[in-house]
Amino acid sequence: METLKPAKAPFVVPSSLESALELLERLPVPMFVKGRDGRYLGVNQAWEDLFGVKRAAFVGKSVFELYPTNPAIAEKHAAKDRELWETGGAQSYEIPIVTPDGRRRETIYYKAVFPGGLIGAILDVTARKIAESALRESEERFRAIVDSASEGMLVYDRKLTIVSANRAAEHILGLPVSELMGKPGFTSLLPCIREDGTPLAQEDRPTRATVRTGRPVSGAVVGIKRPDGSVTWLSVNTTFLRRIDETEHYGLVSTISDITAQHDAETRLRESERRFRNTFEYAGSGMAHIGLDRRFIRVNRRLCEILGYPEQELLKLTGRQISHPDDLDIINRERPRLYSGEVNVVRLEKRYLRKDGAVVWVKFTMTVERDAEGRPLYEIAVYDDITAQREAEAGLRQSEARFRQTFELAASGICHVIDGRFVRVNHTLCEILGYAEHELLGKHVKEVSHPDDRDVTDAERARIRAGELEQARFEKRYIRGDNARVVWCDIAIALVRDVNGAPLYEVAIFDDITERKQADAALQLAHEELKRSNAELEQFAYVASHDLQEPLRMVASYTQLLARRYDARLDGDAREFMAYIVDGATRMKQLIEDLLAYSRVGTKGGEFRPVAAEGALGRALFNLRAATEEAGAVITHDAMPVVSADEVQLAQMFQNLIGNALKFRSSSVPRIHVGVSEKATEVQFEVRDNGIGIEPQYYERIFMVFQRLHNKGEYPGTGIGLAICKKVVERHRGRIWVDSRPGEGSSFYFTLPKERGGN
Repeated sequence: METLKPAKAPFVVPSSLESALELLERLPVPMFVKGRDGRYLGVNQAWEDLFGVKRAAFVGKSVFELYPTNPAIAEKHAAKDRELWETGGAQSYEIPIVTPDGRRRETIYYKAVFPGGLIGAILDVTARKIAESALRESEERFRAIVDSASEGMLVYDRKLTIVSANRAAEHILGLPVSELMGKPGFTSLLPCIREDGTPLAQEDRPTRATVRTGRPVSGAVVGIKRPDGSVTWLSVNTTFLRRIDETEHYGLVSTISDITAQHDAETRLRESERRFRNTFEYAGSGMAHIGLDRRFIRVNRRLCEILGYPEQELLKLTGRQISHPDDLDIINRERPRLYSGEVNVVRLEKRYLRKDGAVVWVKFTMTVERDAEGRPLYEIAVYDDITAQREAEAGLRQSEARFRQTFELAASGICHVIDGRFVRVNHTLCEILGYAEHELLGKHVKEVSHPDDRDVTDAERARIRAGELEQARFEKRYIRGDNARVVWCDIAIALVRDVNGAPLYEVAIFDDITERKQADAALQLAHEELKRSNAELEQFAYVASHDLQEPLRMVASYTQLLARRYDARLDGDAREFMAYIVDGATRMKQLIEDLLAYSRVGTKGGEFRPVAAEGALGRALFNLRAATEEAGAVITHDAMPVVSADEVQLAQMFQNLIGNALKFRSSSVPRIHVGVSEKATEVQFEVRDNGIGIEPQYYERIFMVFQRLHNKGEYPGTGIGLAICKKVVERHRGRIWVDSRPGEGSSFYFTLPKERGGN
């Protein structure tokens, strides 16, 4: 190695310096010597190696020539030199340099002055700087990892005092790091318990257990009791911290994990597993796990029910063994696509044979459970029994066939209508409307409607489409296509909707009611004629009764006048004959009045309204007070209800029935009771007496006009009272009948509807 020698003239190096340079040449540290003027007087081999510059070419030059492209570095060196010359002694400083060949080095310069010069050493710390930087980055990464870790970390010194903690520890323990630092563990700050709930003793703290036993602690469970009574459960791991090649530890590290959520999750998982088992076992669908050898490895109860096999027998079989012969390969054709991942699920319908030999249709759904690497482990299959659905579908097809036949052969006209146009019509409708099928299809309904009836159905059809009505019925006229005649139809319309409630089409049923309408018109004419005839009859009855009664009064009056004036001249026969004349005239007058009353029941009745039957009965009893006193009768009655009736006619009913009871009394004291009972839809009245009674064969006859069971000498009257009662009851839409036994009395019953009847 070339020795460090003094530079040639004009630079003169003292002999003592030459000796020093010879010594420095041997040092592995780059060395240099400068003069007062800043020029290099000498460098050693290590300096040459650092800068890649030969000393012979550089000695005598300044630092600015060493860094021609980096004057800032040269200026800093020069400034440090000037500072050293001024202060004397020695100095050191760190500075990055760039060698002439472009290498960047981290260095520390050590300099000192001596009489006549400056000597310096350069320490290349590039490797150390790189190592320090890497260490800092490593520490920063470690700190970032530690701080971002979900586990809490606590570092202890040999005295088991906390010297470091991460954020997770702060969060888990609920204590800031500042409170943890310098403390003998978190167990000294918080109330801690064992898994069994007893307090955690000091000697049982995980850190102390580690030191005491000399072994790490793993998975120690410690609970922290919170002020609200809850417990945070921790899993604690503790181990020693040792330096490389050292057996003694310099501290401990402890990791803590909050396992409260884990505990809850495990509880939920156990519950989920229980639910899964229950879901599998009690599912409404058949479920199975099938091995790759196609054998059942697990089946639920529903599958056993569907296939008719006990569980133990089914677990010995493959699906192919119980498949219908025609469906053996349906699933196998899909398995390659499922196993390759081309599809995730296979869905199909197929048949199986139950143990009893019956065929069962199932909707089959299958997927594959795979391991972490995607390899198939076993198949998961779901079986839904659709046998009933299949049978229903077959029945539906038959029903549709029957519907088509019914549609075509129905006696009523039927059509489907969309947007007011015929889209389907049957043969009967074509006959009713006088069109061929192809002529009606596509034609708007209003095109075949009578001009006055084209808008008759619009409002109700709109309400059907709005969901306010399910169906509607109409009567409207159409114009036949073959002869332009008017045809009346009774129409029922409904709307068919899809599963979402959206309208699809209208269904209309047509019944030809032309003949009925013609008959109704004829009936209406007949009704009007009848009303006219009744009015004429009523007028005739009134006139007849008035005109007939006047001559009768004259006959009776003059006969009585003859009897008074000429009584002495008349013999016994004449007097008897004159009595007959007066009696006949009187009875004729009563008969005419009764006939008039009978005819007016239906024509002169009042309106039905709520009536207190008590009042009507009271009026009847008042009218009969003389007959009641004469007969010495005892009349009682129940509490009477309010009914919908013609009050005058109801009073007449009570008066006629009680009057008959008084008339047809027996020899005993007459006892008459008016009773009442409420039925579901009507009120039933009863007039019961203890009179002479009626033979059963006369039960119907007594309600006819002029029907008498006794001669007028025994019991007076015209025989029209019960006929009037029957007509009044019928006007009220009620019923009347009698129950009687000769010699024991009679009970007359009549009913009135609870709801108001029509005239």
